[in-house]
Amino acid sequence: MSESRPRPQFGEYASPEEQRARIAEPIDEQRAEELGIAPVVPVERQPRQQQEPTLREQTREQTREQTREQAHEPGVMQPGAPTVAARRPVAGDRIATSILLGLGLVGLIVTMPGLLDLPGLIRPALVQMGVSGYSSDGLASAMGILALGLQIALWVGAIILSSRSLRAGRLTFWIPLVAGVAANLVVVICLAVAMGADPAFMEYVRSQQP
Repeated sequence: MSESRPRPQFGEYASPEEQRARIAEPIDEQRAEELGIAPVVPVERQPRQQQEPTLREQTREQTREQTREQAHEPGVMQPGAPTVAARRPVAGDRIATSILLGLGLVGLIVTMPGLLDLPGLIRPALVQMGVSGYSSDGLASAMGILALGLQIALWVGAIILSSRSLRAGRLTFWIPLVAGVAANLVVVICLAVAMGADPAFMEYVRSQQP
């Protein structure tokens, strides 16, 4: 009959690994050599060299998260992005642009009645020059409406281009200035066409030649 062992009460017959798993007791190198197993060192007693990689990984991950958050924030320059200085509109340029646009609007309002009745504007001017019998009313009316439409288009275009230029931080005052010069040139051309097509005015021009 085989010899029976008493029932274990405190894990006497368990292997060192099983006992260690149960009681989580660390085993130093000397005890491990006696038992013929690998030494077990608690996490808090591990050499600092084994813990540093974990700390470095955590720090690296936090740095990546901060970089990603900053990359989505407006106005934050991403690493490797071209360093282009953001321009801000000069206060004097903004004021000058606003003044020129306002003058353009005033000029448009002032010239609107005359352009809508261009024959009535041309006839008194020709009478002062000694020319009577202006008869190209239809052409003059068409030229007046055309000049007014082009002036409105130039002023609206100046408003749009000036707004975009100011938002981009570029020099802008020249835009309404050029639009105003172009508007005056349009009026002069339309007026010259309306007057030059009239026989009475052309007869006056020929009479003034030597």
